[in-house]
Amino acid sequence: MNPLLADASGLSLIVGRLADEMDHCWRRGERPAAEEFLDRRPDLWHRPEAALELIAEELALREEYGQPASASELVGRFPQWSAQVQALCECQQVFGSRPGAVTFPTLGETLGEFHLVAELGRGAHGRVFLASQSSLGDRPVVLKLAPDAGAEHLSLARLQHTHIVPLYSAHEFPERGLRGLCLPYFGGATLAALLAGDSPVGGLPPGSARLDAVCQIGVCLADALQYAHDRGLAHLDLKPSNVLIAGDGTPMLLDFHLARPPLKAGNSAPAWLGGTPGYMAPELASAVQAVRDGEPIPLDIDARADIFSLGVLLSESLAGTRISVGLADVLARCTAPSAADRYPTAADLAADLRRHLADQPLKGVANRSLVEGLRKWLRRRPYTLPFGLVLASLAVAAGVLSIQAAGHVNRASEALHEGENHIDHGRYVEAVEILRGGETVISGVPFEKSLTGRLREARRLAERGQAANELHAFCDRVRPLYAAGAVTAEQMRIAASRCQEIWAERAAVVQRLGNQPKPELERQWQADLLDIGIVYAHLQPRMASPDQIEDAHQRALTILVEAEHLLGPSGVLYQERAAHARILGLFPHAEQSARLAGSLEPRTPWEHLLAGRAYLGSKDAQRALVELDLCLEQDPGSLWANYYRGVCLLQLGEPADAAASFSVCVALAPGSAWCLYNRGLAYTQAGRPDRARADFDRALALDPSLPPPAR
Repeated sequence: MNPLLADASGLSLIVGRLADEMDHCWRRGERPAAEEFLDRRPDLWHRPEAALELIAEELALREEYGQPASASELVGRFPQWSAQVQALCECQQVFGSRPGAVTFPTLGETLGEFHLVAELGRGAHGRVFLASQSSLGDRPVVLKLAPDAGAEHLSLARLQHTHIVPLYSAHEFPERGLRGLCLPYFGGATLAALLAGDSPVGGLPPGSARLDAVCQIGVCLADALQYAHDRGLAHLDLKPSNVLIAGDGTPMLLDFHLARPPLKAGNSAPAWLGGTPGYMAPELASAVQAVRDGEPIPLDIDARADIFSLGVLLSESLAGTRISVGLADVLARCTAPSAADRYPTAADLAADLRRHLADQPLKGVANRSLVEGLRKWLRRRPYTLPFGLVLASLAVAAGVLSIQAAGHVNRASEALHEGENHIDHGRYVEAVEILRGGETVISGVPFEKSLTGRLREARRLAERGQAANELHAFCDRVRPLYAAGAVTAEQMRIAASRCQEIWAERAAVVQRLGNQPKPELERQWQADLLDIGIVYAHLQPRMASPDQIEDAHQRALTILVEAEHLLGPSGVLYQERAAHARILGLFPHAEQSARLAGSLEPRTPWEHLLAGRAYLGSKDAQRALVELDLCLEQDPGSLWANYYRGVCLLQLGEPADAAASFSVCVALAPGSAWCLYNRGLAYTQAGRPDRARADFDRALALDPSLPPPAR
């Protein structure tokens, strides 16, 4: 045990620090749950008094920030302390939220001299309204409200730049616990809305026009960042939602609530530090973690963190657009993992983007493409050598094919690079499409067999990954049928028909799915194919008429033997074979299979899961529950272990605990109709018809083929 937990004072110290950190996180706009802090100190899971203090802190913060948690939700998250959690919720209802609660206004209200006309957006820590300011002739302004705007008003007051949204004034509303920042209203939409296609003014233009538009946005934002950096401020939260594209098309930088002066490595952790995952530079992410742990800053945090974020933003804005080698190198330097390898200043980046737009050689990166350099030169000098071109027409004609071939090779190489990047990130559908395009571009170009072969091999690798994911998705659709009681005959028929098709082609499936791009995919497809065999065998007697039951169990045995030959021995396979053999009266076969199953006891979470499901299929819910709990000890986030655990608890007459297990499933897979449907069954048995009806309605909306529940 941690020595700090050996006495009450040490325990109180730890809990107090964690509660303070939770409070800081919520005030920064993050919304961590109590489990996150308990997992960082696992010993606290065994100290209910400490854990309940953190749960109470989260409950109070949720009430303060307008995100209250219901008692049933908290009991579902902490079933081991259900009585204490219920008592906490009742106390919260009696005593209300803690002092200083925030009250946001609604549309149509007047707040000071501001009449709220429309809500422009909201985030984790505040809301933004379009308002009319009565003291200045009802001029339209933007009013940004937050419980604690920090020093954003001080940061903005120092910045007057064409591409930074300026601050008009700051206002305090103590009766509501809010501070308001009054900003000019420029119309338009955020870059995030344009990229998502959610803006009424449309999106970014396609093709080369999009490329130029994004580069011009990059120039403007880099200029704005350099202006802020020269005044000792790093933005630290650059992302598409913080970039306004005004009504006249001008890009403007928003939201300086996380801006701060640079930090030196080794400095003590500041009181707060933040950013947005996916856009944070690696050194900023490590510093945020250091703040949480109360440790010194490990690496310098300065202007280069903003350059990283701008590189990510530009790359995201150009997704799906073919870009030149030079621009790709610019973006790669922006997003280099080490700050030392990036552009030293935003001004240097802006200069290279301007050079790119003007078809000039770049200075911050190597101009490594001769073909691109030639094209830039020709675009800069379209009329320089007309007479020479006429005289050299024959030479040009002879070189056209060479230039075209070089262009094809360049585009095919870019397609290979992009396709391999998609494969690395598990985006196999996109990889297949891009790599096929690369093969088409390079086809017919002589002396490029090596590149053609690499494109073909990468495409085949992506196709294997895509096929493995498609098989996994099908498995997830049929797994509920193994233990579900409320299954229509049509659902079983469709599932069994598809399982039969896959099983009939199992040898080809193995050949097609072998040698996956990632080891985890290799394990995944083998487990999925094994599961299809088990589920297919399980469905045989369930679909058979009474006079065909014996033949159905015999077919199931045959399928399981085929699965062993195909995928090797498995304790679960032997366990399933023993169950079918007993029903057929083949007791020696059943005993032999049971002995083999016992010699291959489950070790991994997946093996415990399959063993538990096999016991569930043979109506031994108690033994199934033991195996599923062993699976969850090793893998608490297993969707299917929680699902089958809920089924076991329903069979054992424990609907409240079953509902808790299915609630975990709903949280892990909110779009799963089966998880909602089974939680509805649990609520029905627990005597909670209103909750049951809500779950049934949501489940049937997701999957109308589910059988209507008994009302």
